[in-house]
Amino acid sequence: MIENLLVSLNVVFPIFVMLAIGVYVRKKKMVTDESLGIMNKLVFRIFMSSLLFINISNMDVKAVLDVKNLKLVGIIWGSLFFITICCYFLFERTMTDRNKIPVMIQGAYRANLALFGIPMAMSLYGEKGLGVMSLVSAAAIPLTNMMAVSLLEGYATKKVNFKKVLVSIAKNPLIICSTLALIVVFLDIKLPKLIKNPIVSLGQVATPLSFVVLGATLKFDSLVKNLRLSMIANTIKLVILPLIAMTIGIKVGFTNEHLLGILGATGAPGAVSSFIMVKEIGGDEDLAAELVVSSTLISILTLFLWIFILKTFNYL
Repeated sequence: MIENLLVSLNVVFPIFVMLAIGVYVRKKKMVTDESLGIMNKLVFRIFMSSLLFINISNMDVKAVLDVKNLKLVGIIWGSLFFITICCYFLFERTMTDRNKIPVMIQGAYRANLALFGIPMAMSLYGEKGLGVMSLVSAAAIPLTNMMAVSLLEGYATKKVNFKKVLVSIAKNPLIICSTLALIVVFLDIKLPKLIKNPIVSLGQVATPLSFVVLGATLKFDSLVKNLRLSMIANTIKLVILPLIAMTIGIKVGFTNEHLLGILGATGAPGAVSSFIMVKEIGGDEDLAAELVVSSTLISILTLFLWIFILKTFNYL
C-alpha cells in the first residue's frame, strides 16, 4: 500500500508543485494579466502543440487502427455523450438560469486532457503511455470542442456567427497538430532529424511551463459565488464520469496505459479554453471561470485517489 501511495504521489505532486510555483509567481507580481495571456498563447500554439504532434507522429499506423485502441476511443466518446445527455436533462429540469445551463454541462464533461493526461502517462508508462494518451487526445479534443460549441450556441442569448466559431475551432493548434500528426502516421512519413529535433525540444518545454502559467492564471477570489453549482459539476466531472468510463473499460478488459487514457479523458479538470469559449459565444462567464479554478484544485486530490485505487487493485 505504501508503494502505491508513493507512485500516486509521484504522479500528482509534481503537478501540484508546478501549479504552486505559478501561484507564487503571480503573488510576487512577476507576471501580469497581459503577459499571462501572451504566455498562454505561446504554450498552446507552440509548446503543447509540438508535444502532441511528436507523440502522435511517433505512433505506428497499426497502433492507431488497432482494435483495442478503437474500442478505447469508443468508450471515451460514448461516456462523454452519455454524461452530456444526462446533464442536459438534469440541468434543464432543475435550473432556471439558462445562461448557466450550458456552462454546467460543459463543466461536467470537458477535460484539460492535453495538459493533465500527458504528464500522467509520461510519469507512469513513459513513451508507451504517451502514445496511447496522445491518440486519446487526438480523438477527444475535436469532439469536446464541437460539443461545447453546439451547447453554447444553442443557449446563446446573442446572435452568434456559427461559421466563425467553427472556423475558430478548426484553427485550434492542438486540433491542427493532431491532424497533421495523423497524416504523417498514415502516410508513413519519416521526418528528418533536422525538422524533428527542434519540435521535440519545444515539446519538452510544454508540461512545466503550462502548469506554471495555469497556476499563475488561477484566481481564488472567484470561488464562492457559485460554490454549490461548482461542487455539483465537479462531482460529475471528477468522480461520476471517470467512474462510469473506467468501469466500462475494466469490464472490457482494459488496464495500464489504456485505462489511464480513459482516466485522463474523463477525470482531468476543466480546460481553460472552456472559459474562453463561453466568453466568445455567451453564457455565465463567472461560473465558467469558477469551474476551471475549482476543478483544477480538486483534481489534485481526485486524480491522486483514482491512481492510488487503480494501483491498489492492480489495474495500473
